[in-house]
Amino acid sequence: MGSLVLGGALATTRGIALGATSAPLDLAATVKYALAHDPALLAKRATVANLESTFVKQRASEYPAVSGQLANQLSKSANAEGQFAQFGIQPESNFSQNTAQVTAQWALYTGSLNQILTQEDRRQLEAARSDLLRAQDQMSADVASGFYGLVAKRETVTLDVANRVYQEELLDAARSLERVGRSAGVDTLRAQVAETRAEATLISAEADAADARESLANEIGAPLDTQFAVPEVPPEPPLPTTPVEQLVAVAQAARPDVASALATLRAAVLANSAIDTDLRPQVSLNASFGNQTSPTSFVTEQEQIDAENASSIAQYQLLKAIAPPSVVIPPPVLLPPVVRGNAGFWQIGATATLTIPFIDYGTRRAAHRAARAQIESANGALSGARSAVELDVRQSLRAAQTNAANLRLAKQSAALARESARIAQLQFNNGLISFTDAAAIQQTNLSAQTDLANAAVAYVVALVKLRVAMGTFDPVSAAVIQ
Repeated sequence: MGSLVLGGALATTRGIALGATSAPLDLAATVKYALAHDPALLAKRATVANLESTFVKQRASEYPAVSGQLANQLSKSANAEGQFAQFGIQPESNFSQNTAQVTAQWALYTGSLNQILTQEDRRQLEAARSDLLRAQDQMSADVASGFYGLVAKRETVTLDVANRVYQEELLDAARSLERVGRSAGVDTLRAQVAETRAEATLISAEADAADARESLANEIGAPLDTQFAVPEVPPEPPLPTTPVEQLVAVAQAARPDVASALATLRAAVLANSAIDTDLRPQVSLNASFGNQTSPTSFVTEQEQIDAENASSIAQYQLLKAIAPPSVVIPPPVLLPPVVRGNAGFWQIGATATLTIPFIDYGTRRAAHRAARAQIESANGALSGARSAVELDVRQSLRAAQTNAANLRLAKQSAALARESARIAQLQFNNGLISFTDAAAIQQTNLSAQTDLANAAVAYVVALVKLRVAMGTFDPVSAAVIQ
């Protein structure tokens, strides 16, 4: 399928390089540009990013908190009795301790506040994502409608050019017939009026086409002189043959608004079950492993060991020097050096607490009643979302079918009108019909050709809206129909 270029030079913006020598935007590039530059969509993406950050942070509180720790303790004192003086234990005047460990703590799931807050954040995130996807789909449909609208505007210009030529030919024929006395002068005047009106209509159509192009450029956030590579004729893919029930089922499973309503229902159910969390045991686990050592007396102990080893060696050498050669003096057994560090440690623990309230003064029953009301409301919202999706799919499919039938009839009408205009021109040239009849037939032909162009655009736009209603296409793929 060929395409024509509408527009002038462009500026350069992020995402797509636009310039006087750059390629014009086709439909896919137009939709991508709109999705990347629309201020409302940018604001919704920022909202989704913020909510996603909040949700991830809250969800992390449900998992074990694992951390590494390095600690050093150092203290010095003099003549201090310490807190264990009654047991006859005095603190070391110099003390230090080094600890390196990995710790983990985890509160098991009990439907506590963390889980409720996480599900609430998830619901808000799903709702924001649904809102963003709906806005992107709507933008895709609007851009596709405006893009294919350029085809209709251009076709209107083409038809008005042909109509002006037709009216000029009728004017030439009227003047020829007037010269030979086969037509009244009033027919020539009428032909001149018709030719002038055709020229004015053409000028208006060209202005409308330029306005439509600039409106589309403004809609996607591009410079007003943006170029668009519109197709010569809109695509005419066949209608989907899948039964409407299957289309509805696919849409209900894929549409983000249904997913958002389902997330709200799940959060309401969780909130109801969380009311009884005080009747369940609160269980938490903790564990750690690492190494801990106190190097305070290492130097003193090593000095004592070195002194004892030196004394043993000196005694050995003395005995060896004074003993007769026949006496064998065994070598001394030296003390080993101080062992620094240890093999490490580990520990694991669990704490379970069960508290049973005896009297709640009706607060639990009232809380469950309110929670069940929320569940019923969420169920209603979910049913409404599914019903709205079904209605959207059914009406979109019906609109596509209706426009397909209208396009088929418009093709037939356009062919008949074109032939009748050709015959009317020949009959007027030969003086068989009046100018009024020829002009009326041409006007009917012009209307039929315009209806054909509009019907072709309406059909492809209806298919785009059906694809958007299905929710299974990304915004760009939904708009681009081959």
